[in-house]
Amino acid sequence: MTDWQPPSGSTLARISDGRVRQFWDRNHVVSGALTEIAKRKPPEPQPVCCVQKGFYWDEAILFSRGARWSDTVPTAFWNGPVVRIVSSLEKSLDEQR
Repeated sequence: MTDWQPPSGSTLARISDGRVRQFWDRNHVVSGALTEIAKRKPPEPQPVCCVQKGFYWDEAILFSRGARWSDTVPTAFWNGPVVRIVSSLEKSLDEQR
Protein backbone atom coordinates (compact mmCIF):
# COMPACT_ATOMS: atom_id res chain seq x y z
CA MET A 1 0.00 0.00 0.00
CA THR A 2 2.98 2.34 0.43
CA ASP A 3 6.44 2.74 -1.01
CA TRP A 4 8.14 3.62 2.27
CA GLN A 5 10.16 0.43 2.27
CA PRO A 6 11.15 -2.34 -0.16
CA PRO A 7 8.56 -5.07 -0.85
CA SER A 8 8.52 -8.13 1.39
CA GLY A 9 9.58 -11.61 0.29
CA SER A 10 5.93 -12.70 0.02
CA THR A 11 5.23 -9.74 -2.26
CA LEU A 12 8.21 -10.57 -4.47
CA ALA A 13 7.12 -14.24 -4.58
CA ARG A 14 3.81 -13.42 -6.29
CA ILE A 15 5.43 -13.82 -9.70
CA SER A 16 8.07 -16.55 -9.78
CA ASP A 17 8.87 -16.67 -13.50
CA GLY A 18 12.66 -16.57 -13.97
CA ARG A 19 12.37 -13.85 -16.62
CA VAL A 20 10.76 -11.46 -14.14
CA ARG A 21 12.81 -8.77 -12.43
CA GLN A 22 11.28 -6.98 -9.48
CA PHE A 23 12.76 -4.03 -7.68
CA TRP A 24 11.91 -1.10 -5.47
CA ASP A 25 12.40 2.34 -6.98
CA ARG A 26 12.81 4.43 -3.82
CA ASN A 27 13.43 7.67 -5.67
CA HIS A 28 10.87 7.04 -8.46
CA VAL A 29 13.55 7.19 -11.16
CA VAL A 30 11.93 4.54 -13.36
CA SER A 31 8.47 5.96 -12.70
CA GLY A 32 9.63 9.39 -13.85
CA ALA A 33 11.09 7.93 -17.03
CA LEU A 34 7.89 5.98 -17.74
CA THR A 35 5.83 9.12 -17.21
CA GLU A 36 7.92 11.03 -19.74
CA ILE A 37 7.76 8.19 -22.28
CA ALA A 38 3.98 7.90 -21.87
CA LYS A 39 3.59 11.65 -22.40
CA ARG A 40 5.55 11.56 -25.68
CA LYS A 41 3.80 8.57 -27.16
CA PRO A 42 1.49 6.44 -25.05
CA PRO A 43 2.66 2.82 -25.03
CA GLU A 44 0.39 0.01 -26.10
CA PRO A 45 -1.16 -1.39 -24.02
CA GLN A 46 -1.54 1.45 -21.53
CA PRO A 47 -1.97 0.91 -17.80
CA VAL A 48 -5.47 1.41 -16.43
CA CYS A 49 -4.35 2.19 -12.92
CA CYS A 50 -1.55 2.96 -10.61
CA VAL A 51 -0.67 6.62 -10.82
CA GLN A 52 -0.54 8.30 -7.43
CA LYS A 53 0.95 11.70 -6.70
CA GLY A 54 2.13 11.78 -10.30
CA PHE A 55 4.10 8.52 -10.10
CA TYR A 56 3.43 5.10 -11.57
CA TRP A 57 3.56 2.47 -8.81
CA ASP A 58 3.02 -1.26 -8.24
CA GLU A 59 2.86 -2.20 -11.88
CA ALA A 60 4.01 -5.04 -14.05
CA ILE A 61 5.46 -4.14 -17.43
CA LEU A 62 6.32 -6.82 -19.94
CA PHE A 63 8.42 -5.68 -22.85
CA SER A 64 7.98 -7.27 -26.24
CA ARG A 65 10.55 -9.87 -27.22
CA GLY A 66 13.67 -8.15 -28.52
CA ALA A 67 12.55 -4.73 -27.28
CA ARG A 68 15.19 -2.03 -26.96
CA TRP A 69 14.84 1.21 -25.02
CA SER A 70 14.54 4.23 -27.29
CA ASP A 71 12.08 7.08 -27.68
CA THR A 72 9.28 4.58 -27.29
CA VAL A 73 9.21 1.43 -25.24
CA PRO A 74 7.32 -1.40 -26.94
CA THR A 75 5.26 -3.11 -24.27
CA ALA A 76 3.33 -6.36 -24.46
CA PHE A 77 1.69 -5.77 -21.08
CA TRP A 78 1.48 -2.82 -18.68
CA ASN A 79 -0.95 -2.84 -15.79
CA GLY A 80 -1.35 -3.18 -12.05
CA PRO A 81 -1.55 -3.29 -9.18
CA VAL A 82 0.47 -6.48 -9.28
CA VAL A 83 -1.72 -8.32 -6.79
CA ARG A 84 -4.71 -7.94 -9.16
CA ILE A 85 -3.07 -8.71 -12.51
CA VAL A 86 -0.86 -11.76 -11.90
CA SER A 87 -2.95 -14.13 -14.04
CA SER A 88 -3.12 -11.64 -16.94
CA LEU A 89 0.63 -11.08 -16.73
CA GLU A 90 1.30 -14.82 -16.67
CA LYS A 91 -0.85 -15.21 -19.80
CA SER A 92 1.16 -12.46 -21.52
CA LEU A 93 4.43 -14.11 -20.45
CA ASP A 94 3.24 -17.40 -21.97
CA GLU A 95 2.37 -15.61 -25.21
CA GLN A 96 5.92 -14.18 -25.38
CA ARG A 97 7.54 -17.64 -25.24
